[in-house]
Amino acid sequence: MKHLLLAAALATVAVSANGAAEARDNHRHGHHASKAERDYWKHREKAERRAHKEYEKAERDYRKAVREEEKAYRRWARGQYIPVEYRQPRYYVHDYRRHGWDAPPAGYTYVRPDPGDDTYYMIELASGLVARILGD
Repeated sequence: MKHLLLAAALATVAVSANGAAEARDNHRHGHHASKAERDYWKHREKAERRAHKEYEKAERDYRKAVREEEKAYRRWARGQYIPVEYRQPRYYVHDYRRHGWDAPPAGYTYVRPDPGDDTYYMIELASGLVARILGD
């Protein structure tokens, strides 16, 4: 009788363990999940991917803004090249006589890359090579 009860108890445990494993597998693969549950997980994963992409884009934009800000406050030394974006007419200094400077040689101009900084550069227009650094 003891053997019979023991066998029955072991059989019950084995069946419930197999049932739990099968239920877990079915849930994992969505076999018995309702359509609403599958839709929920599908939309949640899609939202997580979208949030991750937006986070990565925000990180890239932030790093780009930091680089641009660093570039905006950068100073150049004689012999270095000013980037092409500062070789535009809006950065040219046309009233050089007001500062007591001579006219720049042909092919050169004075530029002021940062309006908040009183550092002026005489650069070669074609290459952006800094020939002189002037201050007010």
